[in-house]
Amino acid sequence: MMLPAQKVLTTSGKYTYYAPSNITLEKAKAIALQRLKTQLIADSFGTTVSVTNSSAISNINGDSKITLLSIGESEVKGEWLETIGEPKWGIEYKDDMQVVTVSVRGRIREIVSSAVAFESRILRNGTEDKFESDTFKDNDEFYITFQSPVDGFVAIYLYDMDGVYRLLPTKNQKDGSQVVESGEKYIFFEKKIYQQTASDGRIIESVRSEYVLTCDDEAELNRIYVVFSPNRFSHPVDDLMGGSDVPANLSFDDFQRWLSRCRRQDKDMVLKTTDISISK
Repeated sequence: MMLPAQKVLTTSGKYTYYAPSNITLEKAKAIALQRLKTQLIADSFGTTVSVTNSSAISNINGDSKITLLSIGESEVKGEWLETIGEPKWGIEYKDDMQVVTVSVRGRIREIVSSAVAFESRILRNGTEDKFESDTFKDNDEFYITFQSPVDGFVAIYLYDMDGVYRLLPTKNQKDGSQVVESGEKYIFFEKKIYQQTASDGRIIESVRSEYVLTCDDEAELNRIYVVFSPNRFSHPVDDLMGGSDVPANLSFDDFQRWLSRCRRQDKDMVLKTTDISISK
């Protein structure tokens, strides 16, 4: 497969960060330097920015209620390869704020994706393709089918207003992503036993994966993230507390940082998002 060449550029710039007094100078310097690097990459290669707005309408005794979900996501289309020389700093204090100025020179590389065209469907109350749906009722069964033309690894996350939940791999699984084989059609969260495969090929545990979608309000909106790569990747650091029926979870900001970092480091990683509504 022929892939486009990745551009490598030498760039330099300057950034000023007005830091609150309650963070340390070292932390302020780290933030200023990271923001400058991100700005230089974005200026050279651009950003991928998306804002998705979804709505669900419910009717209670003749009164309509509209639930809105707005998700803004952004990532730069490149990576910082190396810093040339040492960053140059300027530190001032004004109006109880630390004013940190940094100049840096370095090499950056464009990220060029060679996306794998995998297929996935969200299913409601059935495991055949005819049950595909983005509209659910409280306590409906929830399945996802997945099929890829190449061997690889997949993970599935659900975002609601409380945070992001790792559905696959489950919190009982030790690997950071689920192994999938080329051409095989998987039905995730089906009522069956899934076997966990360790990195050396050993079957080390069996995990029952089964989910239903619930709704505390009259209508809710969630977003499903399906992440795939032909290269092995690890899941983010998340919270494993809660009962056996509560998936591992983390904040949306932490999830976005993990996802952006993974996609910068792995040009083959592919992401598919789908918004779903759940109502009483």
